[in-house]
Amino acid sequence: MAEEKKSAYCKSCERRVVVFRKGTNHILHLLLSIITFGLWLIIWFGCAVKFGGWRCTECGSKRVQGVE
Repeated sequence: MAEEKKSAYCKSCERRVVVFRKGTNHILHLLLSIITFGLWLIIWFGCAVKFGGWRCTECGSKRVQGVE
């Protein structure tokens, strides 16, 4: 699974850090959508909008702001 990384301020670490969020494997979701006759599209949409959000690579906190 792909992973996006950017820079942001972590409120827990109180400094600028690298943050990450999991990416979406679109090929896998396309295949699952075909196999399930489109029922998997609901789950694919949920994955594509990035449930979970950005996390600090230092402490794992979700308390990040100013993702660039």
